[in-house]
Amino acid sequence: MLERKKKSEQKEPARDRILRCAIARFSTQSYESTGLRMIAKDAGVDVAWVHRSFGSKEKLFAECVRVAISANEVLLASDGDRFNRLFEQVVRNREPGELRPIDIFIRSLSSSEASTAIRDIAQSLVMPSFVETEGHEARVALVLSMLFGFSILRDVVGIDALTKAEPDDIKRLLIAASQAMNPGPTA
Repeated sequence: MLERKKKSEQKEPARDRILRCAIARFSTQSYESTGLRMIAKDAGVDVAWVHRSFGSKEKLFAECVRVAISANEVLLASDGDRFNRLFEQVVRNREPGELRPIDIFIRSLSSSEASTAIRDIAQSLVMPSFVETEGHEARVALVLSMLFGFSILRDVVGIDALTKAEPDDIKRLLIAASQAMNPGPTA
């Protein structure tokens, strides 16, 4: 069975294998602690192949973020009620070994190189899409920052009040907070 897996992995194009392994690394480790040699080893290729395929660690990371976003139907959907569906997605309990698109963001926000890529992609892909369906740009940014803060404190820092809380309770609080952020009429 292990041999069959290796054969199927060999059929996967090297670039796709590198990207898959890089997403896994960047989703579980910080940008700084993730090295191209690690990713190359995981993908079963030479580090030079990683450079040829992506150019640099920064470009590989940016591609990982783009892929993570485009794989998430809620982030790029154009219908209403997206915040509620995003809350549901972020607060539900994880399956063992499950990686979520938000993981790649929260593990690397402290890196100036990674945060530049995250900001650029968020401002060009995620924000406009949410503003189109949810309205007010500052509200969208605040709601997304609330989700990031929740994820960092629960999934990275491990705050007991969040790790032990019922997902439905957290979702209700997030919905109430996001609804309270509706901007009133301007004077």
